[in-house]
Amino acid sequence: MNLYRLNLNLLPGLKALLDTQSVSLAAKQMHVTQSAMSRTLAQLREALHDPILVRQGNKVFLSEKALALKEDVNRVVTEAGTIFENQQFDPWTTEKNFTIAGSYILLEQYLPDILHQFWKQAPNFNFELLDFSPQLDQKLEAGQVDLVMAYVGKPPAGFSYVPLMEDTLCALISEDHPIGDNNITVEDLEKYAVVRHSSWLGSPHFMRDYLDGLSRNIRVAAKAPSFPVALQLVNDSNRILLTMEKVAEANTYVKNMRMKPLPGKLPKVQYYIVWPEYWEHNRAHRWFREFIINRFRQQLKENDRRNEVLSEVISR
Repeated sequence: MNLYRLNLNLLPGLKALLDTQSVSLAAKQMHVTQSAMSRTLAQLREALHDPILVRQGNKVFLSEKALALKEDVNRVVTEAGTIFENQQFDPWTTEKNFTIAGSYILLEQYLPDILHQFWKQAPNFNFELLDFSPQLDQKLEAGQVDLVMAYVGKPPAGFSYVPLMEDTLCALISEDHPIGDNNITVEDLEKYAVVRHSSWLGSPHFMRDYLDGLSRNIRVAAKAPSFPVALQLVNDSNRILLTMEKVAEANTYVKNMRMKPLPGKLPKVQYYIVWPEYWEHNRAHRWFREFIINRFRQQLKENDRRNEVLSEVISR
């Protein structure tokens, strides 16, 4: 196929149709009339020899070919836009939309303050914030997420990443728990039901593997993707909450809780900042992600200093 005979103006319309799976929503996204988007769809169907959108009953789905094209189209459109955007990028005037995914704790307790700082220098950037969920893996693979905060484990192929921090497991129990001031043993975990907080992307099985390695007699009473929900399941009870140390240290939801070390060899968990490779050389995305990463690291250091001071005060 001759590249010079292709109508490359159809690519943004194709991306909009693939993203929205709707002619009307794609028209809104492209700021054109619905009839104009219908004409674009007709041209795309002819060029690709594929319906792209398929109706089944009252619902519209992407065809198999459209699904297969989605990742490549996202990459091509983004990289093409980067060529021109990089020549005129100015944080103060650039308008850009990005989607950030992170855990509930990160979105609630870290990101709002960072974005307030960000908008002082780049007021026209817009964000969609997504909590970790089973569907987020699919959105990440489809290129619908532009930055993932605190991805656990090595990211998949096709993504760029930088290490953020290392973490490990710990336990939270009520202040009046029978364990009291003693360290938690394997027997304690077998005796009292466990609640697992499991809100992350990447390697979700390290907590299960840790428990299986300790004993097959540990009962997991509940798995909660939300840390506040997990806390409510153990508050005023003898259940033991397993979560990450950084999450436990950031707890502002339930005050009458004790943080405890766990027995055995604890897994070391590496968190990463992850983004699609096609954003690698885009100046707007690079400026945005470096700002977010640097501010996030600053907040982590400040939290570590506060926790050290608090530990010294308590030990006195």
